[in-house]
Amino acid sequence: MRWLRRLVAVPFGLALAVTSSFLFLILASIIDPVMGPFAGEALWVGLWSLIDATLSVEDPGPVVDAALADAGRLIATILLLPPTFVAVVGEVIGTRRLVWYAGGTGLLTGALPWLARGGVRVAGPEEIRIAATLVMTGAVAGFVYWLAAGRGAGPEPARAPLSGPRPQGS
Repeated sequence: MRWLRRLVAVPFGLALAVTSSFLFLILASIIDPVMGPFAGEALWVGLWSLIDATLSVEDPGPVVDAALADAGRLIATILLLPPTFVAVVGEVIGTRRLVWYAGGTGLLTGALPWLARGGVRVAGPEEIRIAATLVMTGAVAGFVYWLAAGRGAGPEPARAPLSGPRPQGS
């Protein structure tokens, strides 16, 4: 019966984790003085590139489909992949530690920019700040997953017997 609980708890925990990290990333993009302009400029450039590409072809359907697919892949890579990977590994090794879920997800999410470009060059201060925001985004996802499902991972803790020999009193 335990496997059935885990079969429900893990996807539910991941859905909560991804949603909370998405909301945190939006909030950080609004509040942070470095992340805000970066996200705003990226969205602005992306929007104008999409408009330019759709106006330059006769049938804009495939261009819009490809743009949406690329945006979905980017969001899945940043928000879905790290907590899912950490959750699956946590389930396999049976750990219940908050440090594993929040720390592992945070480090993996923060490392994504360096992993994506192959870590070829030294990062500037703005890039480090954005990576720190991604670390916090991943840590939020890991923490929420741990609250929802990670605390129940692994084998059941041993329980004290309900009945048994009673100590002889004086």
